[in-house]
Amino acid sequence: MLECRVLGLLEVWCGLDRLGLSGRKRQTVLGALLLADGEPVSLNRLIDTVWEHRAPATAAKQIRNVASDLRGTHPEIAERLTLAGDGYRLALDGWRLDARTFTEQVARARHHRDEGRLSQALEEFRAALGLWRGPALTGLESPALRAQTAVLEELRLAAMEERVELELAQGRHESVIGDLSAWVAENPLRERLVAQLMLALYRSGAQARALTVYEETRRILRRELGVSPGAELRELHHRILRSEGRPSARPALATNNLPSAAVHFTGRAFEMRTLSEVAHGYADGGRPPSAAPAVVAIDGMAGIGKTALAVHAAHAFTPLYPDAQLFVDLGGCAADGRPLDPAVALGTLLTAFGFPPDEMPEGLAERSATWRRVLAGRRALILLDNGADTQQILPLLPGVPGCLTIVTSRTRLTDLIATCHLTLREMTSAEGRDLFGRMVGTQRAAAERDAVDTVVDGCGRLPLAIRLAAAKLRHRTSWSVAHLASRLARRRQRLATLEAEDGGLVEVFRQSYLGLSRAQRHVFRLLGQLPVDHIETYTVAGLAGISLDQADALLESLVDAHLLGTSIPGRYVIHELLHAYAGQLAAETPAADPGITPPAAAPQWGASRPRPAVAPTCVASLSRP
Repeated sequence: MLECRVLGLLEVWCGLDRLGLSGRKRQTVLGALLLADGEPVSLNRLIDTVWEHRAPATAAKQIRNVASDLRGTHPEIAERLTLAGDGYRLALDGWRLDARTFTEQVARARHHRDEGRLSQALEEFRAALGLWRGPALTGLESPALRAQTAVLEELRLAAMEERVELELAQGRHESVIGDLSAWVAENPLRERLVAQLMLALYRSGAQARALTVYEETRRILRRELGVSPGAELRELHHRILRSEGRPSARPALATNNLPSAAVHFTGRAFEMRTLSEVAHGYADGGRPPSAAPAVVAIDGMAGIGKTALAVHAAHAFTPLYPDAQLFVDLGGCAADGRPLDPAVALGTLLTAFGFPPDEMPEGLAERSATWRRVLAGRRALILLDNGADTQQILPLLPGVPGCLTIVTSRTRLTDLIATCHLTLREMTSAEGRDLFGRMVGTQRAAAERDAVDTVVDGCGRLPLAIRLAAAKLRHRTSWSVAHLASRLARRRQRLATLEAEDGGLVEVFRQSYLGLSRAQRHVFRLLGQLPVDHIETYTVAGLAGISLDQADALLESLVDAHLLGTSIPGRYVIHELLHAYAGQLAAETPAADPGITPPAAAPQWGASRPRPAVAPTCVASLSRP
């Protein structure tokens, strides 16, 4: 069964594989057929969609060629794309179309609301709005398509307003301020959204901000349309001035301190689906009240995109956990080798949640208990980034249902009892090509497709490396993609090509390296002398002058640190960029490594650490198939 997505970038998925849809004409025609949802689309309409009013004489033939190309390239589409009059029809029976799912969920939400089932209505509205990944058919600049997607965009705005209305009715004033602020910024003439934002701010104790929003809206309406705010907005403004309808004073919560999501995020479809299943399954109403909170652990090598995935997911799941979305960097790979003390991390989380600083407990156990008490009855999403070990993370986990915690770490958190563990692998070639193309421009990438593939391979399909390579190309206007590819093909220039202001890839690898013991560092440097895909225990034992058992223990510890991978028992592989870094270290560092002080012993996070209830493991270990 195919899954077609138009609520954002155009995507078509067959199972876990994303179909390649290169070419503007092909995407535009397919987008028009998908928006028709199984209805015929005439040839003239397709021509207008692709060319508007400047269609060439060969327009009809080109449309026929696009249809033929879609059939020939994608067997999944071939049997569904048929002639209908002078145009075409794409039968979607049995396929999933996100636009259709969205409209159906909005209809169900309204039915639940009209029947008085407000909790179910909220869940349906949140799920429907969660399908959107950006403006419908992002990147396809066609006035004809925009006219069609405008209907969906209007329904999206209406659904957002209706969802917020329910949230406000249930007293969740603080939790909607972030979403409303973003929506008002994008739709400043939408008076209902403005009124909702003013009301949420006012009832959260931010009367001055509510009045400021009104004044800004009044100026925009006067400047853009030459009119004053409507009667309903003016009346709300007067009520706020008179301080009518304000609940008892309560400090507003800073409920969202998530970092900005990565620009040009792409790929990770399998991982996002897995995270989505957990997020939706453990949100309020998805599990019985006795269910434990959900914990997702994401691990992988440096630069693999753990934080980018976690932050992207956190933003996507915000509607499911409206009471708080909090982020803290645990410093698991801090340059000084000292991760953030969990007591300090709890202080940061409690402060962000609005807990009075003068009432903050001192000890770890007391702060952990306070943290769980504060979260009781709330639906919160907590992102613990760059965790050092399970011992550091345990005190930070919520102990109540309805919360979701996402943990990232460069090491395998084997002792952490999590709802699921995700180990990130390198991007596929197609995902790497897509990421590189988005960053340097699709036209530039398409003009040198083979060179782009070489660049992606030269970056080892590592997301951070691909981003650094694309950034380098953007700032070297005289370089071609082929020139960049040639530099990455030369082993000695590869890491230097991937440098950045903050040190680039070498600095990221260095943080992982400095977290190793002296013996681990010594073995890691030796790996630079061995083939990337054929590292054997006895060879390392011989080079290091240690026993087989010692070599085995050290190599396995590097696997847990994601500095090494396994192929078969006793044989290991290393990522080619890590291999280059190991070789660079070997050339720069004396064998005895006298200039590097071993990192401090792992800190002990308190004498007694409460072990919170965590949901049973539903997925032991998940990685890209």
